[in-house]
Amino acid sequence: MKALYTYNNGGDSFDYLLDVGKRSKAYLSVKDGVLTVRLPFGGTRKAAEDFIGRNIGWVKKSLENAEERSHLPKGFTDGEDFSLLGKRRRLRIEESPEYREPVLTEDELTVFVPNGGSRSDAVRQFSRYVCELCESRVKQAFDEYIPRLGLHPKKITIKRMTSRWGSCSSGGNISINLDLICFAQECIDYVVVHELCHLKHMNHGADFWRLVATCCPDYKRLREIMKH
Repeated sequence: MKALYTYNNGGDSFDYLLDVGKRSKAYLSVKDGVLTVRLPFGGTRKAAEDFIGRNIGWVKKSLENAEERSHLPKGFTDGEDFSLLGKRRRLRIEESPEYREPVLTEDELTVFVPNGGSRSDAVRQFSRYVCELCESRVKQAFDEYIPRLGLHPKKITIKRMTSRWGSCSSGGNISINLDLICFAQECIDYVVVHELCHLKHMNHGADFWRLVATCCPDYKRLREIMKH
């Protein structure tokens, strides 16, 4: 039996998959940024979270190692390479005496800062542009797949997430990782479909993957793309 839960304790908050089955002892694993707690038959959510708590150092370190999946700029220097919508681009930072919107081409994203502007000006311009772009592309995906699946989230949030591309709470709230904008629209669509399907199946069982496949039949290929 598998179920998806959220661990909240002492400021630590992350999703985990609880897998209860035929085994002799409990153990933890992190794969593709997802923490799984495997317990013997009879294991409970409380037992799982007690087990996480006893191993919280290892868990946090393992999840932090999974954070390095973002391909957005880190140094915000002129000429820095990054990925946006599935393509490698180069960040260009130019000065302008007046406000100008960022310009995206096939190869570059140019952000404009005031004359004598600082790195923080470039970060602010870049972040605003990317947030708006992500919101637009994620909304496009939800607008397409909500009616196709007939599943409706209570709330949709786009934010930076530490170990997941998306999450769906037991209350029907969906969160999407802002860094998803690094990938092509087909990957954004897959994550949206994945989280929408959790509104019906709060696990990763066979029924869940069959439902995902109705909208994303090549979901395995897309998952592989997003591992790198």
